[in-house]
Amino acid sequence: MVVAKICQVFLGVLFTKKGLFSAAGRQQFWGKARRTTLSFFPAYAKKLQKKHGLSGGCTSCGASCNLMFQCPHWNQTTHLCGVYEDRPEVCSLFPITPKDISDRTLVRQDVPCGFTFNKS
Repeated sequence: MVVAKICQVFLGVLFTKKGLFSAAGRQQFWGKARRTTLSFFPAYAKKLQKKHGLSGGCTSCGASCNLMFQCPHWNQTTHLCGVYEDRPEVCSLFPITPKDISDRTLVRQDVPCGFTFNKS
């Protein structure tokens, strides 16, 4: 049921000014597609994180939970994930490459990401 709701919301946003009809929306869409694909191969995603020198941690700013649309598990009031202990791979692996930080910054330019990449 949650997957159907996410698909409905995602498709609803996809064909709007925030979606494919804007440069930022297209960047977020392709980033979301890339991260989703990579999440099916967690060992490879972790290898990419290591290759790029991932360090730091989540600051609960909500930016990664609001790429194109708000995740239904994100609580805007508490700034916590409702399924944090059992969240999907695509969430637990974020960010995978420096490009993910760029996508995240489109959503929250006012707050720096807690994650950084030390290599390129």
